[in-house]
Amino acid sequence: MKNLAKRLRAIVRDNRRELTVEPDLPQPGGGLTFNDVVSRSADVLGGSVLGQEGSACLVVDRVYDADRYHGSRTVESYRLSPDAPLGLFEPKLASTPEWASRTVFFDIETTGLSGGAGTVAFLVGCGWYEAEAFRVRQWLMLGPAGERPLLDALGRAMDDASLLVTFNGRTFDVPFMETRWAFHRQSTPTDDLPHFDMLPAARRLWSRREDDTSCSLTALERSVLGFHRVGDVPGFEIPVRYFQFLRTGEPSIIDGVLEHNRLDLVSLAAVTARAFQLASEGPTWCREACEQLGLGHLYERQGDLERAAEAFALAASRADERDLRARALERLALLRRRMRRFDEAVDAWQTIVDRAKRPFSAIERRAAEALAIHHEHRAHDLASAQRYAEVVRGQTSGRRVADVDHRLGRLAKKLELEKQKGDLAVAPLLDSE
Repeated sequence: MKNLAKRLRAIVRDNRRELTVEPDLPQPGGGLTFNDVVSRSADVLGGSVLGQEGSACLVVDRVYDADRYHGSRTVESYRLSPDAPLGLFEPKLASTPEWASRTVFFDIETTGLSGGAGTVAFLVGCGWYEAEAFRVRQWLMLGPAGERPLLDALGRAMDDASLLVTFNGRTFDVPFMETRWAFHRQSTPTDDLPHFDMLPAARRLWSRREDDTSCSLTALERSVLGFHRVGDVPGFEIPVRYFQFLRTGEPSIIDGVLEHNRLDLVSLAAVTARAFQLASEGPTWCREACEQLGLGHLYERQGDLERAAEAFALAASRADERDLRARALERLALLRRRMRRFDEAVDAWQTIVDRAKRPFSAIERRAAEALAIHHEHRAHDLASAQRYAEVVRGQTSGRRVADVDHRLGRLAKKLELEKQKGDLAVAPLLDSE
């Protein structure tokens, strides 16, 4: 092992030059200078330069007019209402005052996903409504030294925000940027800024779709907004394009990445508006059963049990897919039992069992088991309880078989005891005859 260590150290010592990565950046006198790259990038990408020579970033603004369509609706129709039920999705933000005064949508593009000091957000985008339009402002690093002016400008934008909206930003975008601010020994402007992550809300509303569509932002664009990207830059290609831009100084290479980021921000605003509208209008306004099921979960968490029951019932009546319908009925049954409306809960369980197909799903087995429990302990109909327990036994395998057998054994003893009591009650009548 010691000989191996010596050999490895010798290889590193002898090949230190080959193991050192030196980016092939434009060199003065050998083509484009850094100032040439900055000037050309500003012209091609349509931006202005922020910072001093050698440590500059590019600021690019795009304005989406109110009557411009994004999917099936106009940009103006996605403006968030101050009365939108933000607290339904994020209870901690329910008491946030004037959160809609300047809602900022936030997204970043990085040189990698592994983190660490060498990974940076080379493109940062923010979007917000102003006047009658939606403005997207992006900051692009033109070189490693451009991170400091980018962070300074982003901090000023965050200072003006009343609410930050991201898509998976709670676990990635915001912690990533906080690391970069800390790296430069700057204060973190997002510390006291209310933050709403749209991804958990999207999963609640659309992850149960019957076509099993994913909850990525581009998938939601197609399924929820009716917007389809053409010629978009794939996510895995974005860091490669940025490094190629640094090597060549050609801004057209990075133009598609900026457009990708802009579309992410507009779509984030649109998907957020769609979710808030669903919550405001209620389950009857939903187009799909999965949305009604998701709203039911949100209402139940808030404590609005009547509205939750309405949402679950509508989802069960609309769903064509077996599993989605069963999930809606199960939630409806559990909620009705919680509300002590036991007969209505039994109706929901019974509907699941009546529509079940062999082999039973986990929900259908739970429904049959719930009926067995209800008939044994509440309705005191031991024959029906035994019948449903036998259904469960026929659809159960593994370690749970012993539990079902125990229930069947107990029911058999109770039925035998009832039979004996019946015989004893009949005996005096026979004797009197």
